[in-house]
Amino acid sequence: MCKRLITVYFFVLFLVVSADYAHSAGFALMQQGTGPMGQGNAFVAQADDPSALFFNPAGISQLEGGQAYLGSTIIVPRLKYNGPGNQDEKTVAKVFVTPQVYLTQQISPQIYFGFGVFSPFGLGTYWDGGWEGRYLATKSSLETVNLNPNMVYKKGNLAVSVGFNALRADLELKKKLLLPSFPDGESKLTDDTWGYGYNLGLLYHVNDSWQLGLSYRSKIKLSFDDGDADFEVSAPLKNAFPDTKGTGDLDLPPSLTAGISFKPDNKWTLEFDVAWIGWSTYDEIKVKFKDPVYGQYSSVQPKKWEDVFSYRFGVKYRMSDRYTFRAGYVFDKAPVPDSNLDPQLPDGDRHIYTAGLDWKLWDKTVLGVAYNFMYGKERHKDNEIMPYLPDDSRNLRANGYYRQRVHSVGLSLYYKF
Repeated sequence: MCKRLITVYFFVLFLVVSADYAHSAGFALMQQGTGPMGQGNAFVAQADDPSALFFNPAGISQLEGGQAYLGSTIIVPRLKYNGPGNQDEKTVAKVFVTPQVYLTQQISPQIYFGFGVFSPFGLGTYWDGGWEGRYLATKSSLETVNLNPNMVYKKGNLAVSVGFNALRADLELKKKLLLPSFPDGESKLTDDTWGYGYNLGLLYHVNDSWQLGLSYRSKIKLSFDDGDADFEVSAPLKNAFPDTKGTGDLDLPPSLTAGISFKPDNKWTLEFDVAWIGWSTYDEIKVKFKDPVYGQYSSVQPKKWEDVFSYRFGVKYRMSDRYTFRAGYVFDKAPVPDSNLDPQLPDGDRHIYTAGLDWKLWDKTVLGVAYNFMYGKERHKDNEIMPYLPDDSRNLRANGYYRQRVHSVGLSLYYKF
């Protein structure tokens, strides 16, 4: 049994690392394990399974021997738009799948090592090519995969961790072009790159009832230096819209999470976390062209997102030796200001309701399942982020009301060597 599971583990690891990670949705992806996912991602102070490598790697100091974790999250988002003339639009129906692989090993009573492969950020918004806001966005896709080794040192009741992040990102942005006297054109920007960062973690075991956790992930700078800027336009306009190269930067935000867990007895565990996400790094999307495009050497789309807090509460109930139930709630503040709200991600404040179940199949194997429902507060877009549109085309700015709903299901297999 052990050898067979190890073989399956490395086979899946190969498939995951070789994949394009083409199915991620949202921008910050917190569904990185069924245990945390089932209890509202309130996990930084418990961190007691290998998915701690994402939430707080210091927590793997609680895991003896070697442990492996395979997980996947199926995400089904839907975004609806209602315009001033009661125009109703929906994003194209898509199903996204994000895998996770975690491996931990105790090296000595004080030293632990962990390695994680996961997708921490992703953006997947697909609008029909003829929708009202087609000159703002039709496809916005950011796919990431992060390789994250961590070392942990434990001394008494305190464990600290340090990790390195090597993140690969693939970006694709598409929108229609308004060309007076000609049919709509289309612009497409694609590129891939690597970015690097670090992460730190701390776990303090106060006593048998209380634990404190702290986790920090640094900003990761992505420099897209060799992007393809392609344009589909009518033949008479091709010289004004040449296919060329584009460069630009995207800074993925830092985050800091603090949490406290309380275990009143051997059945119940409660946790409350507060997370800060430094979204102010997402200031603008600026693309510099190698050749002039319609007389311009650059294109700028302001973002000016704001730093926000997320509040997470979770509860875990050990029903028996075989079954553990989890439930939780998350409130995420939207980082997008009204002045720059756009259809790429018209995010509103989010309420997330969660539940999960762990099923111990055998002595060393646990199957996990979790469900999240995200209810996004309706946002009203009423801004002038496309001032170059003619006055009689103001409706093409896609001002109106946006509403977001997301269903997510997580599955995992956790094995202790």
